[in-house]
Order: sequence, then structure tokens, then C-alpha cells
Amino acid sequence: MSMAEPPDQSTVSVRDDPSLALLCSLALNRRLHGLPLWTALATPLAMAVLLVIAVFNGAEGGRGEVWDHWFGLSLYLWAILTPMATGLYALGSFQADEDAKRVLYCYAFPRRRLLFAEVLALTILWTGAALLFAALVALICLANGTPDLIVRAFAGALLPVLAALPTMVLCVLAAEVWGVAGPICIGVAGMLFGALVGDKTYWWVFPPAWPTRVVIPFAETRAVSDFHPTDPLLSLSVLPVITIATLLLTGVLLIVSAWYVDKRDL
Repeated sequence: MSMAEPPDQSTVSVRDDPSLALLCSLALNRRLHGLPLWTALATPLAMAVLLVIAVFNGAEGGRGEVWDHWFGLSLYLWAILTPMATGLYALGSFQADEDAKRVLYCYAFPRRRLLFAEVLALTILWTGAALLFAALVALICLANGTPDLIVRAFAGALLPVLAALPTMVLCVLAAEVWGVAGPICIGVAGMLFGALVGDKTYWWVFPPAWPTRVVIPFAETRAVSDFHPTDPLLSLSVLPVITIATLLLTGVLLIVSAWYVDKRDL
């Protein structure tokens, strides 16, 4: 009787020890449906439509004070909404992975790798949404005859996403711990308090306010009124501070989240 040949070692390795890149691509594919995709598309499209309606129905065909205010306000609102967006992304991600995790948790590789893949996939999807928003605002700038604002549009769209990474990791962890209620509560609270705290001197104590704070030098408005040109809140010196704080806090939250998912009982 001939003995069956052992399975190919490379096949076993890929199946039992998948790379982070493979897990990230699979996670991203699962998030190109349902709530994560709708959040990534609906938010920038709605903000761009609001800007078009407000500006081109305003005085002087959208130029002057009407344009300046609404351009800054659209960036400011985009930043305010980022904590709520993190909650929606984490909620949709949790729902998309429920069935997949029942299977993937049976394999021998560390469960934290799935967490890292989930965060990477959400970051890629959210960055795509920010680029879409920036591109739409840039097109509106060209149509309005103000191409010099395109750089501000891209900075104002992308930097809040970077500053919201700690909140996103926290929402993903909250979904693992409490289910769907966790990320929604954090997202709503983060949006409300972030809007209130983002233009205050103590913004740094509340991480969900960091996206609002980082966009102020580019938006130059606080929704109800514009900043004075000499206001210290318009200084760009806050950008490296927020960037370093964001990376450090994101790393700490990833370590805590990885420890939790590896140690918790299934």
C-alpha cells in the first residue's frame, strides 16, 4: 500500500500562517460592500454637493466672502464628522467579519494579525474616501476660479484622517469588546465633544478633537465665525505635534488591542 504524499509545505504555510498583506487584501475586499463602502462614498459626495449648492447659489457666482466661508466650512465639517465616521467604519467592519472570524480563528496564526489587517483595510478605504473628497473640492475650486486652494483642499481632507487613527483603533477595539454599541457610542461622543473642544486651548486632552484641531489652519473657520488672520490657532506648528501624538497613541492602542484579542476567550 502506497502512502499518501504529504501536503505541499508552501500550501500549508500560506494556509496556516498567512501574511499580513494577504489578510489585509481579503479584509479590504470584504469591506467593499455594505456600510463601510457607503460611508466611504456617501460622506465625501454629500459634503461636495453641500459645497456646490451653498457656493454657487450664493452671491457673485460663488466668489468672495461666500466662497471663502463655505470652502473652509466644508473642510471643518469634514473634520468634525471623522469620529462618527470611525464609528461607522468600525461597525461595518465588525459586521463584515463576523462569519469570517469564526473560520479564521480556527487557524494557528495569532489573532492580532487579523486586527492589524482590519485596521489597515479601514485606513486604506478611509484614505480613498478622503482623496475622493479632496478631488471633488479641487474640481469645485477649478470651477470657481480659485486653483490656489487645491493644496489646502487635499491637506484639509487627508490630515483629519491621520489625526483620527487613534479613534478608529479605539472604535475597532470597542467593537471587539462590546459589539455594535461600542463604536457607535464612541463615534457620537467623539463627534460632539470634538466639535466643542477642537478650537479650545485644551484640545490635546481629547484625541477625537485632534481632527478638528488639525484642520483649523486650512479651514480658517470654526463654523459660526472665521478666525482672525493673526489667531495663534492658525499656526502650522501644531501639525508635527499632532502627527507625533497620533502615531504614538495609535501604536499604544494597537498594542492594547492586540493583547486583548490574543488573550480573550472565544
